[in-house]
Amino acid sequence: MDNHSHDFSDSEWPFADAVNTTAFTTKRVVYDNYPVLLVTHDDDGGWQILCATTNAMEDCVIACLGCAFQHNKSIGELADIPLGWQAWRESEGAPWQRAQMEPDDDDEDEE
Repeated sequence: MDNHSHDFSDSEWPFADAVNTTAFTTKRVVYDNYPVLLVTHDDDGGWQILCATTNAMEDCVIACLGCAFQHNKSIGELADIPLGWQAWRESEGAPWQRAQMEPDDDDEDEE
């Protein structure tokens, strides 16, 4: 992603990933201020910052991880989740729950 500025200092950045790392999110999170209720750190290193209300492709938008953090700093609590893990919560302000994701069928070894 292109370099652009954010409204937080370098010392506030909690992630090991670069601030301009691509993150997938939804129009509802970005434009409608829906709370972030589901975050995944995919096996390939990708981040998904989601509202848990839609999985429709037409609702998907790409943002930088820095913009996602600036919009909702509570995701900083999840900066340490390993690849292949997810975190979710029932509502904004509720504690995050964490678990390893089930492997996709495409990821399983063929017998």
